[in-house]
Amino acid sequence: MLSLITAPISHAVAAFVGVPAAQVAGLYAAPAKGFAADLALPCFQLAKAKGMAPPALATALVPVVSALPGVTAVAAGPFLNLTLAPTAVATALLPGLTDGRAAVRSTAGAGKKVCVDFSSPNIAKHLAFHHIRSTMIGNALAHCYQAAGWQVTRINFLGDWGTAFGRLIAGWKREGLTLEQLRAAPDQVTFLNDLYVRISKAAKEDAQVEEEARRWSKALEDGDTEARGLWQIFKDASLGEFQRIYALLGVTFDSWKGEAHYEDKMGPLLTELAAKGLLKEDQGATVVDLPTLAGKQFKKPALIKRADGGTLYATRDLTACDDRFAEFAFDRSLYVVDLGQSLHFQEWFAVAKLLGRPFADRLRHVGFGVVLMWNDEPGEGLEPGWAKGRTRAGKTMLLREVLEEAIDRAATVMAEKNPDITGEERARIARAVGVGAVVFNDLKNSRSNDVKFKFEDALNMQGETGPYLQFAHARLCSIERKFAEAHPNAGAGDPALLATEHEKTVLLALARLQAALEKAVDTDEPGALATGLLALAAAIAAWLTSGNGDVEARVLCSDATLAAARLRLVRAAREALGEGLRLLGLIAPERM
Repeated sequence: MLSLITAPISHAVAAFVGVPAAQVAGLYAAPAKGFAADLALPCFQLAKAKGMAPPALATALVPVVSALPGVTAVAAGPFLNLTLAPTAVATALLPGLTDGRAAVRSTAGAGKKVCVDFSSPNIAKHLAFHHIRSTMIGNALAHCYQAAGWQVTRINFLGDWGTAFGRLIAGWKREGLTLEQLRAAPDQVTFLNDLYVRISKAAKEDAQVEEEARRWSKALEDGDTEARGLWQIFKDASLGEFQRIYALLGVTFDSWKGEAHYEDKMGPLLTELAAKGLLKEDQGATVVDLPTLAGKQFKKPALIKRADGGTLYATRDLTACDDRFAEFAFDRSLYVVDLGQSLHFQEWFAVAKLLGRPFADRLRHVGFGVVLMWNDEPGEGLEPGWAKGRTRAGKTMLLREVLEEAIDRAATVMAEKNPDITGEERARIARAVGVGAVVFNDLKNSRSNDVKFKFEDALNMQGETGPYLQFAHARLCSIERKFAEAHPNAGAGDPALLATEHEKTVLLALARLQAALEKAVDTDEPGALATGLLALAAAIAAWLTSGNGDVEARVLCSDATLAAARLRLVRAAREALGEGLRLLGLIAPERM
């Protein structure tokens, strides 16, 4: 969208230097600190094309660019600093924003396909608070890629296979449990998780119990009817709980193929690895010798098959990737998994390359740091401070529990600040604000950083929070409602009437959202879009606050024609902000 504003400048500079205008269009940047300008044009590349020193070219361009209407240019060393007239910005941008959501759209990925593998919890275990990271980073990236023109496939690669299920089945049989008991449990995942804890403890104390678990694991792998039936019961119970939390978060998937789907499909891959001479025996296990075959950056071989013949994560990931490429023909495939698994992805990506897979260079591990929760009333043996998703008693904090508490706190704040909102509307808005607070707290910074979560901070209506952005949206909605009452017969609004610096700041923040979206996709970093939305909300707040001391500076001023022009900006900002929030996984309430 920024190109709508800079196009005349790009053409004038391109004509002077003798390069395509598109080359100039990709060079604009923010001005250096201390310079009061709207944009800066670095002259390094252009100077080389012109055969001039960058500072000399910047100076030579000043009269060329300043001759354009609504543009003031000043040379600052190798940079050309540009200040734009508000009316020039408004008339260039607003006609292209009949739908403000276009500000958060791009065609950069048109015709391309991406698979996003995210969330991917283990069956028979709860979605713990730390699952918020993979789930919502992946969800935001899927939305951002789609907004940038990509065709997106969302994949939940469930951890639904392995020896743990042999133990669960052994415990189920030993205790004589029934499907009716499971269904009657208040929380079926807790029922299964507690069962796993009990049988694991028994297995440590009694070798016969461990042997039973191994027999059931083998029976499951061999396709035993009873074992497979119980496995399906456990999986269905877990999926029901997962779906409830995903619904609360607004997260959906296109594919639920888990590890079990590939349990009997790894044979051809192993055969191919052997045929290409990539396998060797190492202490009974089968490995790919990456230090020898792929470079000294690898310090150890990649494990492909255990000594007992069991396959490993690398084998399943390779097989699953072959399947996805055959089905979806992706141009890019993302794996949203914590940074602790970086070596695993480096290894199997390298094996894919050794196999000559056409998709080997299209694979991306989207890593992230841990999530820390503040505990001011810790349990015995714990000090107050940040901990990895623990409760005050030191137990794992469940994602559902965090979301529910955030919603309850949001409802309490709403009851105090806006008692006119009651009943189902209050409950609906509290859900949006509570969940949004948790989600935005996770996305606003670089994903590679650890995230600190504190309810009071995340739910704050001021600062870099989800509720702050949601309130900005609700405030704009309120202005639109009041405008309809004050000026029922107002016209469409002339952008040329938007002549204040505050209005220009909002317009420029809108224009920069497309670049923020494209950066989020290029770097797999949702925080880039979050930063753009925060800049827009800050510009909106400054603009609206400027009317506190001057009635005529308000959107709802006495001049209906001017008010209509300002409303046009309100509507574009509201639509763009709402769409940006949706892309990050937040709901934008119309009242708060």
